Amino acid sequence: MEKKKHALRQLLVAVEKELLRKPNRKTLDRLSLLAGFQDWDDFQEALHGEANAQTNYELKDKKKETTPK
Repeated sequence: MEKKKHALRQLLVAVEKELLRKPNRKTLDRLSLLAGFQDWDDFQEALHGEANAQTNYELKDKKKETTPK
């Protein structure tokens, strides 16, 4: 019984570590898309600044227009 208790405790510690781990950049970019932003950086800028999702898309469209092909 003591071995099972120890094994269960180790499993819980491993699960907690996995749950508390920071998501990778790809996951953050995908979550930002769901919120209406192009990537994580744009989301962070809007969250901590004056921009919003509409401003984000307008800026991206302007960059595409001025970028030479």
